Amino acid sequence: MKYIILGTAGHIDHGKSSLVKALTGTDPDRLKEEKERGITLDLGFASLDLPGGNRLGIVDVPGHEGLIKNMLAGVGGIDIVMLVIAADEGIMPQTREHLAICDLLHVKKGLIVLTKTDAVDKDWLTLVQDEVRDFVKGTFLEKSPIAAVSSKTGENLPGLIQELAKLSNEVSPKSSSGILRLPIDRVFTMKGFGTVITGTLLSGTISTEQEVEILPKTIRTKVRGIQSHNKAVTRSVAGQRTAVNLQNVEKDQLSRGDIIVSAGFFTPTKTLDAQLGLLKQAPRGLKTGARIRFYNATQEAIGRITILGQNQLDPGQEAFVQLRLEQPVIVQNGDRFILRFYSPMETLGGGMVLNPHPRRHKHATMQESQKNLGILEKGDLEARIGLLVALKGLAGMEENGIIASIAADKQDVASALTSLAQKKHLLRVDNLYVHTSHLAGLEKKTLDMVKQYHQDNPLKPGLDKEELKSALRMRLSPKVLNLTIDGLVKRKQLEAEGSKLRVPGFKAARGSVNDEVKNRIVEAIKTGGSQPPVREELPGLFGITEKDAKDLMKLLADEGRTVRINDSLHLDREILEKVREDLKKHLTEKKEITMAEFRDLAKTSRKYAVPIMEYFDSQKLTQRIGDKRVLRG
Repeated sequence: MKYIILGTAGHIDHGKSSLVKALTGTDPDRLKEEKERGITLDLGFASLDLPGGNRLGIVDVPGHEGLIKNMLAGVGGIDIVMLVIAADEGIMPQTREHLAICDLLHVKKGLIVLTKTDAVDKDWLTLVQDEVRDFVKGTFLEKSPIAAVSSKTGENLPGLIQELAKLSNEVSPKSSSGILRLPIDRVFTMKGFGTVITGTLLSGTISTEQEVEILPKTIRTKVRGIQSHNKAVTRSVAGQRTAVNLQNVEKDQLSRGDIIVSAGFFTPTKTLDAQLGLLKQAPRGLKTGARIRFYNATQEAIGRITILGQNQLDPGQEAFVQLRLEQPVIVQNGDRFILRFYSPMETLGGGMVLNPHPRRHKHATMQESQKNLGILEKGDLEARIGLLVALKGLAGMEENGIIASIAADKQDVASALTSLAQKKHLLRVDNLYVHTSHLAGLEKKTLDMVKQYHQDNPLKPGLDKEELKSALRMRLSPKVLNLTIDGLVKRKQLEAEGSKLRVPGFKAARGSVNDEVKNRIVEAIKTGGSQPPVREELPGLFGITEKDAKDLMKLLADEGRTVRINDSLHLDREILEKVREDLKKHLTEKKEITMAEFRDLAKTSRKYAVPIMEYFDSQKLTQRIGDKRVLRG
């Protein structure tokens, strides 16, 4: 059995809901107001078992011009569209808009149904059929069948069901090996069960007791129960209309537009790169900076658009764009979307998401950006994955992040990653992937920084790895840096001793300071207690240069023989620890201390008391409030 989603489309009062009821026996108009007014206001749902064994999940959408946003929430996951046109009215404004939306969403299969045939004669029906055939030329419905039916009398409904069965056989089943994505279109409470959501399962599977994540609300929960087509099941697969009973989640925590996903994969985004095409019949063009409404699956967000490489897009034109949204969305490379003007709310076009987590594009590199977006639009899976990883630089991408960025099966993504690693395009470190094009630059920069460090710090044995990472000033995974260092050491371009890095053959210079002088300085700092000699006093006391004094203070702190309070002042570790304990005892008993009181407590002068107290502030021991210090909570 294949599970297929059919969506209705068409103008208000053209008989969509009546047709669904006639086919299935289920009235999709569930709201009291819908029944009272006789029009569809929100999404309705039904199911139909077809000859041959396939099952249709039917999403009935409203046809009113002011309810397009509700219509868009229903058509995001459909496989087949049933364009409904009343024979007594013919083509109307929302007939055109709904067809354009389905075209923009790349719906591949569909058929046209002329309803209310009991209200017209055969000659009129023939004229309407000819008009409709001309209307759909150039669209995906150009060669689709036209079924003329009457929901009132039942005329030709069996024939329509046969056409639907044929179409269902042509639809490729959705893969259940993809990552779970279930956009929420309804949220309600069932007595005795709690919160229930419904939606069309776009990809993957969902099972009872499965841990899931609800984004962008970042709620983690478990699945208590599942229904599909009004039957309790333990597992639902891609392509099915699905109702999910969630544990420990309140109804008012969720809303249409939220999405249930596999836990730990997706990161919501407010910025995305995309390919956009404007409708030829769009009411006007679009300029960079214009406010827009973005629709994908059941998600809606307001934002602004930047057209890359130009300032304006006219009806019928295409371009690469960057969207900056005010609300977070969850999208993948390959997802289709619709854009509408912010006000008045008119459909302007649609396109495909290319990069769900891009950086801002610079004018100087715009040509390169457009070339990359071309690859993300039309490249094969390996090319798109390789580029997405390359664009992350040395920060790389975790495997789960790659899977979540591309609308493809997990197995296909895993195979592509293995191939790219075998071809040496990607480097794998645990579950992190980095494009190898960035590694040569990192190696050179690492070597250059170690060499420069030796020049600047001749007394030190080498550059600490953590200091190197900080000095590189780039988004960089520690795993990648460690692997780079290991490679340089293996090729004997670097030597490592503990956490220190040096070039082969380097030895720390002794300068004018021998070990005897170093020991004398350490002893002077210890003997000085809380008033030791400061760096500026060392040349006069020990006959060394100012540079030697500066280098020596750094070296003594690195070796752990002194504790750096600031560049000028170092203390003996035992002395500092005693001052710390005395201070903690005082603050525990008396709650606060002034600088004068601390000066006396530490048996020092203000010259030393101020930097020592600031050191304790920096160590999160104390907190300044006015002119007093208290213990930091």
